[in-house]
Amino acid sequence: MESLLIYVMILLLNVFEFSSGIVYNKREKENHFVCSSEEVPTDSQIIKLFLSMDSLKVYCSIRHENKDTSRARLSVFTSGGLAPKLIISNSTYLEDFHFNLSLFNNRALWFIDIPRESITVNTDIAAVEEWIIKVTMHEGLNIYDTEGTLLDLVREPILQWTLGPEMSNSQVKNLFPHLIDIKVVKCPCANDVALFGFILNSTYNGVYIGKTSSGFWEYNETTWYDLTDIIYSQLKDEHQGLTIIDMVLTNHFLVILTSLGLFVSSDLRYPVTSQMQLSRADFCGFERVDYIKGKLWYNEKCFANKESFEVDYVTITFDRKRTLSESSSCFYSKEPFLHWLPCLPSIITSARFLPHVVTFLIDQETKTGIYLFHNRNSKRTYVSVSVLKNEIPNSQPKFPNFQFPISFSNPVGMVFHPRSHFLYVYGNQVWISMDGGNTFELVCDFLSNYVRKTAHSFYTSEISLITQNGRIYMTKAGLTRYTKSGRFVDNIFTLYYDHLGFIHKLTPERFDTDLSRSGSGSSSNIFGTPPDLGFDTALAPQFLSPNEMIFFAYVPLSEPNSKLYKRKFKNIHIGKVINYSKNGNAYIRKLLVHTNGPLGFHTSVLTEITEHFGAENFKDSPCVYASLKISYTGNIFYHIEITTRASYAKFTVEDVEKTVVRPGYSSFLITEFRDLKNVLSLATMPNQIKSTLLFPVRSWFLYNFGSTKGRNWTISLKPCNYWVQQDDHNILSLNVVKYLDVGNKENYELKLIPNTRGGPIHLDCGKWSKQAEYWCALVYCSLLLGCG
Repeated sequence: MESLLIYVMILLLNVFEFSSGIVYNKREKENHFVCSSEEVPTDSQIIKLFLSMDSLKVYCSIRHENKDTSRARLSVFTSGGLAPKLIISNSTYLEDFHFNLSLFNNRALWFIDIPRESITVNTDIAAVEEWIIKVTMHEGLNIYDTEGTLLDLVREPILQWTLGPEMSNSQVKNLFPHLIDIKVVKCPCANDVALFGFILNSTYNGVYIGKTSSGFWEYNETTWYDLTDIIYSQLKDEHQGLTIIDMVLTNHFLVILTSLGLFVSSDLRYPVTSQMQLSRADFCGFERVDYIKGKLWYNEKCFANKESFEVDYVTITFDRKRTLSESSSCFYSKEPFLHWLPCLPSIITSARFLPHVVTFLIDQETKTGIYLFHNRNSKRTYVSVSVLKNEIPNSQPKFPNFQFPISFSNPVGMVFHPRSHFLYVYGNQVWISMDGGNTFELVCDFLSNYVRKTAHSFYTSEISLITQNGRIYMTKAGLTRYTKSGRFVDNIFTLYYDHLGFIHKLTPERFDTDLSRSGSGSSSNIFGTPPDLGFDTALAPQFLSPNEMIFFAYVPLSEPNSKLYKRKFKNIHIGKVINYSKNGNAYIRKLLVHTNGPLGFHTSVLTEITEHFGAENFKDSPCVYASLKISYTGNIFYHIEITTRASYAKFTVEDVEKTVVRPGYSSFLITEFRDLKNVLSLATMPNQIKSTLLFPVRSWFLYNFGSTKGRNWTISLKPCNYWVQQDDHNILSLNVVKYLDVGNKENYELKLIPNTRGGPIHLDCGKWSKQAEYWCALVYCSLLLGCG
């Protein structure tokens, strides 16, 4: 019996705020290692090394704007007996290699020559895990540290094949006017190895795919291939309107869905010829009109240490109504993908009440098949989980079906985050399941907008949600928080994460990489200026304690129901910061939804004040030097009267949407100006008001979180107050997923480095659950690192 595995996942919630909690060499922005296999290292932000049948030669130097300074630094280091070391690691391998103390050929370069056998003795073609490398050196209190990857060119399956005749740059550019979309897939074990497919309109024919082994960092490093003739060789008379529709790259096979059929490669581990060969899978009764609406679905797993029972499954779905003469509009197959079976059990024969299968995924570790169903008549969506028996789903569900609310009306797909049990269902809403599809939690609601596809990084646990209108949202695997990254105006684009978790924006003619969170000091950000997550309405603050405040979002009583969502706090605001233009900010900890009042306030947020907000002064509003009398009018509103007789104590029209705040009392948002001494307001907590209130002068504050003359408050990401480093054999990794056998013991060390005035640290760890034949430990370490 195979060893039982314990999966221990530490989710660092403060890292979720997307200002990287793990920072490499942050204080040395001008100096970083540049390394390559060539004697003249390129000035790249990342190190990309490649292992061939020869030994691995690595040349490194310290890059500085001044070459003389760089040479002088290297001379000082070497004369002091200092040289960097190269750390190579993956989930099953860890080894240190030290550079020579003497400079290479008396040049400003360190050099190391590592025999291939010192890294791996295997040369067979197989799905192998790409290595993470780190070049590091300590000099006094300074740490020089740069990260990169090492890819085995000898063993990676897809790299052993020529996909077809190579295309020139001019031939590729000729395709651009005919493009309607692009598709990118990557190797499950080596995410820097990826394929880029063009989806064409009806004015052009062909299958054209680009291949990279360096993660789309440079456009000219992609090699483009024409697979059209290879596809045509499998067809009879149908040659018109050929284009890619979808692709999947599994551990050992390439599956291409085209407008004229589904094509599968031979096993990529056993190249018979240098050029790839494809075979066509037949689906009786399906034609081009069906294929162009088809989709492929794949549960990404890395089989670098493959067990005999581990195989890849791929599902194809067609957007058509199932008839009595057809077995299904959803099929699945396991490698080598020769036989395709209907997703639905054969005993289900009635098509009248059968819902549409949006997608179907196989979860091998729980031996289940997971359906996402949508009933087009009732507009209801639900997930059903069936136990697999002889690799065929049982007609009886394993759990009671999970039915989503009626508001989830446009389901698009379902996906497992790579190498995890986090199951996401997405469309106009995003839901997450952590128990194999038994229950789901709402992550976000996009209302009329919807997520059309997702991009995932195993290394950083980051997930990008790409919506129909071009807005990009981000979350972390396993969390129910999310944020907005920005918006792209490109008609055709996609997002891709490389092996180190760098996110790339890919368009047909250009590749851009986001380096803003790399720790290298670069300001390159593909999303531009961080978005303001605020919304156009007034906020009414109220103190709960000296360091806590609740903000109520104002909704005018005349606001139509169709626009209410524009004036509400939402889940996206949890964990963010309210910033005031004068001064002050507060960290949003909790969202509150009000169904039974107070009138005019549908939502509010509980916040922790990190810097106190500036109140209005006499120049801003003369009423601040007045005593107030507040009484109920009998029809929702509260009348505020200035009782001070002096002429200087008065209200103005500009006081509308400002808030009267007195600690220990309900706050009052001014909604209507009556005259110089009288205004009307709404109370944030009317149930706490039992009689007329008197606020003496200087006992109350006036805050301006209004929007009548433009909003003077914003909501932004919470800044990272600490750098978090997971110290594991000198490997400082963004990925904190660990695998260990039952009975083994693992020690974890976390370094917290303050970079601002930080408050206390609270660690909440420990949650056990049993699933199928293994124990799964989900340890959530919540580092609540707000300012004190």
